[in-house]
Amino acid sequence: MPSADDSTLPPDVLSRASWARVRWPGGAILDTNLPARIDEPVHAGSIFKLVVARAALAQGLVTARTRFVCPRRVEVQGRRADCVHPDLGRPLALDDALAYSCNHFFVRLAERLDRAGLTETLRRLSSGAVLITGEPAMPWMALGVEGPRAGMRTWARIALAAMAVDPDEPEGSAMIRRGAARAASEGTAVALADDTSYTLAKTGTTMGDSGVQEGRVVAWRPESAEAIVVRAPGVAGRDAARIARAVWDAATVSDEPRVRVGRTRDASDTDPAGRVDDLPLEAYVAGVVAAEGEQDMPSVALQALAVAARSYAIAPARRHTRDGYDVCDTTHCQVLGAATRWSREAAAQTRGVVLALGDTVVRVPYSASCSGVLSSPRELWGGDDATLTRTGPDPVGHTVDNWQGTAAADALYAALKEAGYRGDVLRGLRVVARTREGLPSRIALDGLAPAEIDASTFRHIVGRRLGWDVLKSHAWDVTRVGVGYRFTGRGKGHGAGLCLRGASVYAARGSSLTQVMSTYVPGASLISTRDQVVVRVPSQLMASAQRLRKETRALLAGTRVRLRVFTPRLVTIEVHPTVASYQRATGRAWWTSASTRAVAPDHRRTQADASVPRFRIDVAPRSNGALTAEALTGVLRHELVHVLTGPLLVDAPAWVAEGLATEGGRLDTSTREPSHVAGPCPSDALVVQPGSLETMRDAYARAGACLNAALPGGLASWRTLVAP
Repeated sequence: MPSADDSTLPPDVLSRASWARVRWPGGAILDTNLPARIDEPVHAGSIFKLVVARAALAQGLVTARTRFVCPRRVEVQGRRADCVHPDLGRPLALDDALAYSCNHFFVRLAERLDRAGLTETLRRLSSGAVLITGEPAMPWMALGVEGPRAGMRTWARIALAAMAVDPDEPEGSAMIRRGAARAASEGTAVALADDTSYTLAKTGTTMGDSGVQEGRVVAWRPESAEAIVVRAPGVAGRDAARIARAVWDAATVSDEPRVRVGRTRDASDTDPAGRVDDLPLEAYVAGVVAAEGEQDMPSVALQALAVAARSYAIAPARRHTRDGYDVCDTTHCQVLGAATRWSREAAAQTRGVVLALGDTVVRVPYSASCSGVLSSPRELWGGDDATLTRTGPDPVGHTVDNWQGTAAADALYAALKEAGYRGDVLRGLRVVARTREGLPSRIALDGLAPAEIDASTFRHIVGRRLGWDVLKSHAWDVTRVGVGYRFTGRGKGHGAGLCLRGASVYAARGSSLTQVMSTYVPGASLISTRDQVVVRVPSQLMASAQRLRKETRALLAGTRVRLRVFTPRLVTIEVHPTVASYQRATGRAWWTSASTRAVAPDHRRTQADASVPRFRIDVAPRSNGALTAEALTGVLRHELVHVLTGPLLVDAPAWVAEGLATEGGRLDTSTREPSHVAGPCPSDALVVQPGSLETMRDAYARAGACLNAALPGGLASWRTLVAP
């Protein structure tokens, strides 16, 4: 069950609230807690303002130029309905009024609204289920406190229909959607704000039959085809939005894999194994990023750490299965700390993205600083595939810290003896074997049995018993001094796999997550665990199909992180044998390279799979017949942006979709330079049917320039253009 994380909410607010999650479009109930209560007939409150907005648009009372100055004090027939929203310092347009639920704006509309027209709009939005009867006062009906009553699921269907794209009123429906989106990002439903999801919402507050204030909210996430409706006694609409967020967050967590964490740092003599915590995967990843990373690391470096932590947690080969858990909470596995705002962001910005060989998730080691040299995990501790991670000099130049640590001989002897080594005294300590990079791999323990230990195990024993400041990395030398040993070294950590300091330098230069990971882990690819990719190629290219699928999954995962889209996709790529075949399938000109289109849901699948957006990418044959990354990467990057953003851009201008695909499809978008392409944003007709290759190139270039101008903060804010 969800839990309130805001102390201003009454403690029992969730137990008294009724809610339902529904599939939308469709209306199938996914989950609900108190169905009888949520279906009790009630007034809609300010949710009814969506109906009024639709009716006013239909009657021509509102246009994009309509503005009302809000005096904040509203009196209707001797009763007060003052506005409580902040003073925006300007006259309000329709989207402002919806975002902040301005009573004055809708009272003014009600004074001009035709009752018969409002009745017809409500009948249409409700498919005849709700009608206006009697003669309720128009201003109070417009505020949803008089007039028709219905269950909240019915009001939700009406609100969602009002938020939908209306092809007969594109400008008006865009204003409504913009207002509902702003409500969820900055207005009365701001608790639902989330930069990885486009959310539409409308809140309402009214008095229930018992005289107690009730908050309502209807919210919709088109990307996941899911809506939620909440009725909450004793609170306002803003609080109902917080409840909706808690319900949605709880549903997300319930769908996640779980990670069993052995709390070995809490072990004691009476409980040597420590406790085992069962954690949601993304909460675990956020905790690891907080402990292993640093707040001032660039965002892309923190993303790389999150991907490595997630991959380590769910890879099939787990170190502690026999111990009854999956991972420990020390450097033997991954240190787990308390999640922070920035660590949660890194986890959220990479949700579901892992490193894999084919379809198998792999564990990838990482360290704070590789000492300038990358070592092989296999040579250090007999780790995984030696070709998985880069070895040799770190290709990313960065500063390397030197360090020094000491250990008393008797303390070191006690630590080794406790770890199972036998003998009366430790007479000497020597490095007897090194990796190709010059790091210690085997250590001689003169006077003890066994007489040798691998360097990784030795460092772990020293760290656990004597502290991690004695041996800060795997790059060290040892000297006997006085009553103990002096260790001198460089870097921090084992130095294999992903080097976080190098990744930070690389990220600060503007590199993407894909570039960072391919530098340090060239043997694995990024994938999203929830995507399905099918590749169909001509028979003569069958040998290349598997490689193309692998590369497509990697491109799709990297593009997801750039655009922060994490709902699953089913993608079919059809590489055509001839240009004629491509033209028959797409209707596109011979000089185009590819075409992407949405595919109708397959209702033979489970309900969950049927709701996953499905896309087909038709690819024209290459002039030289090549089916390689070099030949198709640019084309697929462009088309995969359409796959990820297409479901939300149905009512946006065509230049938005193509500009986003053009800019998002570039290899490196984090260091975009302002475009100097001249001319206005291209029309829909020019983008959809350019007429020639030269015209298309010009239209796409101008679309990209317009996109850059509209998103000065970067591509991750692309959802602000859904209903521009």
